[in-house]
Parts: sequence; structure tokens; C-alpha cells
Amino acid sequence: MLSIIRSSHGLQRFMLLLGFIMVAAFILIAIFAPWIAPYDSNDDRANGVIFGTQQAPSAAHWFGTTVGGTDVLSRVIFGTRTAVIVIVLAVVLSGVIGVPLGLISGYLGGWLDRVLVLIMDALYSFPSLLLAIVVAIVLSGGNSGAFGGIMAAAISITVVFIPQYFRVIRNATLAVKVEPYVDSARVVGVRTPRILFKHIFANVSQSLPVIGTLNASEAILTLAGLGFLGFGIEPSAAAEWGYDLNKAMPDASSGIWWTGVYPGLAIVLIVLGTTLVGESLNDILNPLLRTRGSETTSADEEEVIAGFEEAQVEVHNDADQAPVLSPSKSRNHERLDFEARKLAPQSAAAKDVKRVATLSLSNLSVAFQTDGGVVNAVNGVSFDVAPGEVVAVVGESGSGKSVSSRAILGLLPSTSHVGGSAKLGGRELLGMSNSQLRPIRGDQVSMIFQEPSTALNPVYTVGWQLIEGPRAHGEMTKKEARARAIELLELVGLPDPTRRVDYYPHQLSGGQKQRVVIAMAISCDPDVIIADEPTTALDVTVQAAILELLLSLRDRLGTAIVLITHNMGVVADMADRVVVMYRGKVVEEAEAGTLFKMPQHPYTKRLLAAVPHLGQENGPGQVNDNEVVLSIEDLVVDFPGSFGQPTFRAVNHVSLEVRRGEVLGLVGESGSGKSTIGRTTVGLQQPTSGLIRVDGQEISGLSDRQLRPLRARFGFVFQDPASSLNPRMTIGQCIGEPLRTQSPLRGKELDAKVRSLLESVELPGGYAERFSHELSGGQRQRVSLARALALGPDLLIADEPTSALDVSVLARGMGLVKGLQQRLQFACLFISHDLAVVDSLANRVAVMQNGKIVEVGGREQVLGSPRDEYTKRLIAAVPVPDPDEQRRRRAERGHLLSDIS
Repeated sequence: MLSIIRSSHGLQRFMLLLGFIMVAAFILIAIFAPWIAPYDSNDDRANGVIFGTQQAPSAAHWFGTTVGGTDVLSRVIFGTRTAVIVIVLAVVLSGVIGVPLGLISGYLGGWLDRVLVLIMDALYSFPSLLLAIVVAIVLSGGNSGAFGGIMAAAISITVVFIPQYFRVIRNATLAVKVEPYVDSARVVGVRTPRILFKHIFANVSQSLPVIGTLNASEAILTLAGLGFLGFGIEPSAAAEWGYDLNKAMPDASSGIWWTGVYPGLAIVLIVLGTTLVGESLNDILNPLLRTRGSETTSADEEEVIAGFEEAQVEVHNDADQAPVLSPSKSRNHERLDFEARKLAPQSAAAKDVKRVATLSLSNLSVAFQTDGGVVNAVNGVSFDVAPGEVVAVVGESGSGKSVSSRAILGLLPSTSHVGGSAKLGGRELLGMSNSQLRPIRGDQVSMIFQEPSTALNPVYTVGWQLIEGPRAHGEMTKKEARARAIELLELVGLPDPTRRVDYYPHQLSGGQKQRVVIAMAISCDPDVIIADEPTTALDVTVQAAILELLLSLRDRLGTAIVLITHNMGVVADMADRVVVMYRGKVVEEAEAGTLFKMPQHPYTKRLLAAVPHLGQENGPGQVNDNEVVLSIEDLVVDFPGSFGQPTFRAVNHVSLEVRRGEVLGLVGESGSGKSTIGRTTVGLQQPTSGLIRVDGQEISGLSDRQLRPLRARFGFVFQDPASSLNPRMTIGQCIGEPLRTQSPLRGKELDAKVRSLLESVELPGGYAERFSHELSGGQRQRVSLARALALGPDLLIADEPTSALDVSVLARGMGLVKGLQQRLQFACLFISHDLAVVDSLANRVAVMQNGKIVEVGGREQVLGSPRDEYTKRLIAAVPVPDPDEQRRRRAERGHLLSDIS
């Protein structure tokens, strides 16, 4: 309760407290009704003296008397008791029935789900009051004693509410059951009841307080409606506000207002109180409506600061000037500011050659007002970009890159405060209103967003979205607009633009959607394009084509490009200058070639040293003599098509094996079937045909029940460490779940094993009491690895385990995996699209394309001297973090990428 109140602010807190006070007052009145009310609800006399009918309010009867001669105040008080009992019973009963049905229906699906949905939809189609009347008549015939009448009213309202709970919980369950943390529980053999309660219900139950309070309001009105229409509780058995309102109707025309006003006012106040609580809880508990802090946790900051300190020590030791390092956070900031001032080169504006800046930022600062206080996301950022120049802004998550770019166009939320200066050709942008920025957005400064699937509106064609900007900034006929859309699609190299201009986003591939987003960005020939991680979600071949496109547009149109990225290979491929950001500040700025060859700042050196590089020497060799742990023979996995569509074959007759102590890197582009093979190997997906053996035992085609005793033999590391850990469970509970399911360990022995596993992945044992949101991305990935290795598996499946990590955290994670694999000698199927990471870890490499293995062999052979054309194209597309080498690779790859779309 106190935590909820602390989470509220201002008017929201006032409404919540007012609602709580009103509801609490009615509950107290209901509990102490016999002691508070001056008379019984049906008393019409006291000590033999008749009260009299329709008496006005007086000292003897504060609220007057009714047409039946009873005390209005007493009936209102006892009516409160009746209402509260019915509301509580109805809300609890509907939740107790509706929630389990929603959980079971959403999780199990199939015929049971279809039947339950049909029943609930049928109930939901009836008007709630009419349905309650029908149920009340069936249960009691509209006439019953106190207990029977209250139960009949409660059950009739319960029938109305069950479909609401069912639908909300079922829909939430459908969303949660596909989360990786549910799959991780299935992988270790957790039984269905525990999955339903511990993993699904715990993560869908946050909406129940909101539903309950809002349903309570509806229950009051429904109960009053039943009583008003004569289908409620027998009047002689219990007081009921709706019945009293019905009897007061004739009094209103005679000026006898008190018999109806007070029951009506009681209904209004209790409905208002519960509604205030419900709406306030909805706003407080809804994460989309909360003002959060920065993107990084304190654990992220600690990890990055630690790396920064290590880099400083190395630099100062080399110069024989090692400083004394203070552990305090404030001193960390002071050291960073000092190093930035000392080591960062002069900005281009201060050089001998005068630059004409298209966009210039000066001392830009951004702060956010959040639930946890003020967060300074950007602090004193200054840089500029000239016409035809590409300036890369780099740094790890939470460094302030995207916040800086959004501040330029006024795209930050209302909780932000922006200071400093952002000038476009001498015109100040900061402080402009939305109406003043509208002619600038898209026309002079445009933005390419990180995820094209969410940047495009799914209900409009790409052609309509392409011309939205030009038509907003100038007069254009429909015919001219269509011609312009086709021209733009042709300019960005989309095949068959005349036909695809009428496509919807879902009909295009990821690379094609990104081309459309770029076409939207250049549709008004802007002076500046801000590209925010434009290739993060793309495969390397598509990424290479998109980078070629951006450079060609720069050359043809003279557009200035601000490239925001954490991919140093992309920076080496595209950038003329580089701005390095750390915790909201610019720590270094230099020409791209200079920065990669001679980085000055310790953080920049650490960042570049952590980047994996394709073509490393002294990598892992082949393991040929050990026994085979995983054997896949002629595996086929088909997915049924939608209505009228053919079956889709995701895996097409694949055979491979992994030996003990070996890492097999499985690489390929999105949709090639890599993850499907991994999921099929551990029983999360059933194969269509083929054989899968682990330690010689066939596991393909086994049910969850049959697989449960075998699941200790394999572990699974999921792609996103944040979503693979249940947010409602502590780290210790997450790691201990496989042990609790598959071993006899309990109590102190279990806790000791969890702490030992944490220490094996270089985390303190005390982290067992933390929750996943309190850890950094790298720490969460280490927890996922500890859980996967908890049972000492013979086989580890790692599905894109490094894709969500920053480069410095990635380097540490790769070193950890190497060490554990060499020590424990488990077989590992390492699924990734990052060839540089695979080059660092894998003994052998298998390349997939369109569900088939096109090449497999030793790491040096496949990545160094590939035989298949697809493998050659895949390797040629990988950017390396060296501008000189990348220019050579760009010249050599020639025609290899010419057919990428």
C-alpha cells in the first residue's frame, strides 16, 4: 500500500488517497453498522412510539423517515453493509473462477480454449444488467431471505464479471507464455502447474487490482439496478439502496427529497471512491504511463566505471603516472571530466580550416524528471556536421547518443528539460514549439529510426507513407505524389518499385523495410539525416547494402549524416569523423582514421580493444577424437501455413554433430533456420522428421513428460538475457529452479549450490537476492549461463547469446564462455549471426541458408577460405573495425553484394 502511494505524484496521489479514504469509510461503516445505526433497518418505531412516515430530517431522525416509516439513516448504513458484502463476494468469486480459466485456456490452447472462448463470448454478448436479472430469477425467483438473497445477488453479478477476468488473463497469458523465461522453465522440465503459477500468473496478476476495483464500481450499480427493478434482495431481509430509490420515486414529485437523495448519494460516493482507486492504480501500475530513469541500471554504471578505471590504470601505468583511484562515484565523474578535457582533441570548429556546419550542437544538456528523481542523460555535448559529411556518434547503451539526437527535433517526452544550443544553419532549434518545428522535421532534418518494423504504420501502404511528408510540406497532386513515391523507391534500390509502392510493410523483408524508411527520410531532400542505429536489426549482407545506399545518397545529394551506432565496424566503414560518448558526455572527437589508429581517451581505447575482429589468429582448433554428444540426422521442421498458404519448411534435411569439448558455430541470416534447430534440439519444437540424439539417446518426437528426466543433459542460453529471466523471481530462484526440478537439493544445500554457480560466472554470491532488473545486461547474461550450466549438462545450446550486449560486456562474456567450456568440456552449439564472435569461440563452423547447411568445416577453412558463394558473400559483408582494412575489403568484394535487396 505504502509503495503504491509513494509511486504516485501530485493530483494522482490526491485522487488515490481520496479514493482510499472514501472506500475505507464505507468498509468501516459496513463492519460496524449494528453499532453505528441508531435503529435496525426495518424498525418503524422505538419504545412503542411510531416514527411516522416521510418525516423530514430532524434531531431524532437525521436523514428523515421513509414512506414505510423506517429511519433513512439506518437503512443507508445497513445498505452499505449489504453492498460491501455483495461487492466483495462478487469480485472474489469472479476472480477465483475467471482467472484460472483464463490461465488454463491461454496456456493450453486447443479445443479447450475454443470452447471456453465461445462460452465467454456468449455471456459477454448479453447486457450485464439483463444477464444479472436472468441469473437472479433462476437462483431465487426474485424472492429470498437475507443469506440467500445476498448470495443470489453476488452470484448473478459474478456471472457478469467472469468473462471480463477470463478475457484479460487469457490475453495476458497468450503474450507471456511465449516469453523466453517460460521456455527456460520448460527446458529444465518444470511441470505445468508451477509454470502456470510461478511464471505466468505472477506476471499477469498485476492487472487484477485494477480490474477488481473497477468491477466493484460496476457491481454497485448492478446491485442497485437489481434492487430498483425488484429483482434484488427481499426488502424485509436486508436494506438495499436500489430498492429504497425505487420506493422514493413518488416522493420526489411531492417535495420529499430526503428518501431518495441519501441512498442515491451513498451510491455515488462509493462508486466514485472505487473508481478513483481503480483509475489511479491503472495509471500507477501501467509501466507505459510511468516516468522512468535512464536506460542503464546502477549495475550497468558500476560495470562500465570498473572497465573505465582499469583502462585508466593501464594508460597511466604505461606513462608511469598511475593515479590513486577513489571508489566514490563523484570522484569517478571528476576523473572522467579531467581526462576528457586533457585528452580530447580540439573540435573541428577550432581547427585551422574553417568548417561550415549544417548542424551544430553546443553544450547540449538533457535531464529527465523521473519517479526516482532527476536523471541527467546528456551533459555538455558539443559537435557539428558539415554538408556531405558522416559523423558517427558512438558509445555504449545509456551514453546519451539517441537522447541527443531526439532533443534536436523536439521528440523527447514532456518530462525532459533541454538546455544548450542546437543550430541548423544558424537557426536555433531548441526552444521551438511543435508548430515551429513542423516545417523543419522531415524537410530540413529527417531521422531514420532503429527498428523499421515499428517505424512503419502497418495499416497503410508504403507508398502512402512515403508521400505523407512531401504532401505535408508542399502542394502535390495525387498523381505527382505517386510518381514521387516510385521515384524514391527506385532511388533507394527497391526492386520493382512500381508494384511494391502498393505493398504493406508486412509484405517486405527487413532490408526492404529499412530501404523504405530511408526513402521516407530523403523524401524532402533534407540537409541533415540523423540515422539512429539504422542497421542494428539487419543481417550483415543487408547491412552492407544499406551502408552502401547511405554513402551513395551522401555522394549524390550532399546530405550531412549523423550516424548513431555502437557497431565500430559500421563506423569504420562509413564515418569521416567520430564522436565518442560516455555517460552523457563527449570524451573524444577525432577523424575516423586517427581515432582507430591512435585513440587518446582510456574509454575509447577500452572500447576498441573489446571489439571482436574477423580473421583472428590462434583461434580454437578442431576436436576430432572426442565422442559425439549431439547428433542430428536428416532433420526436417515444417510450419503449417495460414489459411490458403502452403506449409513453410524452416529446416530442410539438416545433418550435423557436436563432440564433447567442441563449440560448433551455426551461422546464417535471419530466417535461415538456426534458432529452429536449437529449439528442436531441446524439445521446444517438434520435428517433422529426422533423428536427434543426445549422448546416444534419441530425443526427437518425445513429449514433455518423456523428456523431463532427460533435460538435465542439456542447457539453453536464450538470446535476450532480460526476457529469459522471470522478473518476479530473484536471481537465486531463477538459477535454483533447474536444481529444484531435477535434483534433491533443498534449503541450505540448494542456496550454497546457487552461490557456487554465481561465483563460477564471476558474480558475487550475494547477487542471489537481487532481481533481474537490478543487474546490467552482461550480468544478466552471466546469470543465464549459470542457470544453463546448473545441472552440469553434456550439451549447451546458446542461441544468439551476445546479440543484446555492448562490446565491452561482450568481450568479458566471450572470455567467460571460453574458460567454462575448456574447464567443463561440454559440447556447445553456438548459434549466431556475428561471424567475428564465432571466429573467437568456435572449433568448427556450419553455414545455413534457407533451411539448409551449405558449408561446414573447421573455423579457419570456413571463415578464412570459404568454398560456397553464399559463405563468401556473408563474410564479405562483415564490416571490420579498421578503416583501412575496411576500404580494402569494400574494393575486393565487388560484385558479391550487388544482388542484395
